[in-house]
Amino acid sequence: MSKINKEIPVFIIFLTLVIIILFFGNVSLSTHTSAYQPQESNVAGLLIQFRDGITEPEVKSVLEEYNLTMYKLNYNVDYMPDQYYTIVDEDKIMDVRSELGEVENWTEFEIKKGNYYIIGVSEQAIHDENFLSILDKHNLQLKKFLWCHIRFDDRPMSGISEEHANELKRELEMNEDIFLVAFESIEAISA
Repeated sequence: MSKINKEIPVFIIFLTLVIIILFFGNVSLSTHTSAYQPQESNVAGLLIQFRDGITEPEVKSVLEEYNLTMYKLNYNVDYMPDQYYTIVDEDKIMDVRSELGEVENWTEFEIKKGNYYIIGVSEQAIHDENFLSILDKHNLQLKKFLWCHIRFDDRPMSGISEEHANELKRELEMNEDIFLVAFESIEAISA
């Protein structure tokens, strides 16, 4: 009996130590991991690339469909790159792509939209005679993008969630008048 009586207090002390270690270990672990969990990043604004010739009332009408007119809108901003583009039918894209690919700094991106492609053209290309002759050969017109800038809030570290911004981007880029949507990060405006 005395042997059992000695083992019980040892066992109780052992269990108490295990419980204390587990309790403080979990608390320590949970505070440690929460400090390193990524914070939800916010998007401060959207930069939207519209087709050439779209008017401000048309832009507002498109943005109204997505409840974006309640935010600050700058129509036709001039501080964005990739200002020029051409539209190429799906059946001509291979020929045009191979000719334009001869000089790597003529085109900047390519977006498939329905049954045609939007090819972003560099500023340097629009002054190049060879490039312009390729456009003429394929009966392509050079157009200029219209960029609009939407700011979600002027307060520091505010905006919309990145998840919501991605959802808006997908929906907006399905619109025929919109070619590209880019995000303005909180860090970019707070720096």
